[in-house]
Amino acid sequence: MNRNLLIKFTYLSIKLFLLLVIYPQITGAAVTRPEDLSGKVEGLMPDCILSFPLQNPGYILLVEKSTQMAYLYQASNIAHPLKVYLCSTGENNGPKSDINDKKTPEGVYFVNNSFKEKDLSPIYGARAFSVDYPNPLDRKLGRKGYGIWIHGTIERLKPRNSNGCIVFSNEDIIELSKYIGKKHTPIIITQKINFIEKKRHQQERAEFRGFVMDWLKAWAQGRIGLYMNFYWKGFTAKGKNWRQWRAYKSRLSEKYDNIDIKIDNLQLLKENGVVLAKFDQIYRSNGFFSVGEKRLYLQKKGAEWKITDEFFRKKKELVKEAPSRLRREEEISVIKGLISDWHKAWQEKDLQRYMDNYSKDFSSLGLDYNGWKRHKFEVNKRYTQIRVKIRNLKIKLLSAERAIVYFDQEYSSDQYHDRGKKTIHLIKGDGTWKIKREIWTPIGRAKKR
Repeated sequence: MNRNLLIKFTYLSIKLFLLLVIYPQITGAAVTRPEDLSGKVEGLMPDCILSFPLQNPGYILLVEKSTQMAYLYQASNIAHPLKVYLCSTGENNGPKSDINDKKTPEGVYFVNNSFKEKDLSPIYGARAFSVDYPNPLDRKLGRKGYGIWIHGTIERLKPRNSNGCIVFSNEDIIELSKYIGKKHTPIIITQKINFIEKKRHQQERAEFRGFVMDWLKAWAQGRIGLYMNFYWKGFTAKGKNWRQWRAYKSRLSEKYDNIDIKIDNLQLLKENGVVLAKFDQIYRSNGFFSVGEKRLYLQKKGAEWKITDEFFRKKKELVKEAPSRLRREEEISVIKGLISDWHKAWQEKDLQRYMDNYSKDFSSLGLDYNGWKRHKFEVNKRYTQIRVKIRNLKIKLLSAERAIVYFDQEYSSDQYHDRGKKTIHLIKGDGTWKIKREIWTPIGRAKKR
């Protein structure tokens, strides 16, 4: 009797093993579900997802090459995977670095295109998504190759059986397609996911958020010495080394006044000791405006984290589709820059730079462009010093090519002083704002010295 029970128990054990382990690998059925993981990852958090906005649309896919598993997380609850799937990656071990090496890349990637079954060759199954390998960091590091996709299959799913793509069963790729958004969903591919406790996760999240905010503050305040302390001494960007980058940023800080930098949609994602801080950036100053995506790559150098790589991509489509408020802010920022440069050139008696701000068909006080230039030349010869104070600056955009600037002006030199209201009419031609006309209304009587 005991022998029969032993045989029966052994038979059931083998059947259960075949059902839960062998069968899923043959068929591609992802029978592993979040509820099966309570003893493994439940309550623990993957350290590769440090911070991610809930509205973006809030899903992250982690691919673990060592186990051939993929974890789908929702940003609102990274202590509990939403879905878990079996997958297949490149047949060769290690991160991709060359064409046809049959390796799956490792790092943080984003989907840049999606395809439905009708657009695909049958070998790609029911759905497919291309990822942005090689990304800017890959290209800088000389990694080669292309055509890394996430896709389904018409064949049985086998572990480590692709040329470098990440392959799912058709059933699972169709389900995943509900959660993968173009340019929004991070695809983090790693050899082994590191799960950590909530307290440690919160500490790391706070550390890296603080790093980015302190870096941003130093930049906006023009504290270039402090700003450069966030960068590794081996840092390079735009063909510039650390010292050249410092000089470049110092020049920009001196050139532009009233720098205001806002960031949004901050993502902090980590893979193999490299932290990616990715965010949307809006930069405003007197004379310059830009909107784009910034990527900072951080690595630990000695005891401190440092920025080792930086990439910025201007979002032309965002500027084009931006709300009218952003477009107005861009124009106002540029106009402020023109007034600032005009103001400085006037006080410094730099006639050529001063006149560069004027339209060739300028007219004021009965003078055309050349007459105005001769008049200012004589004034500059007459006075040793010129000081101009501008207060209560206001800018009114009349159209895409016309604007009016108002301000209170106080003029003083070694021989003359007056106060009044200045109105400057601007026109935009060939993408550049120029002064078309000036109107001066004095307040009180001018004084000779």
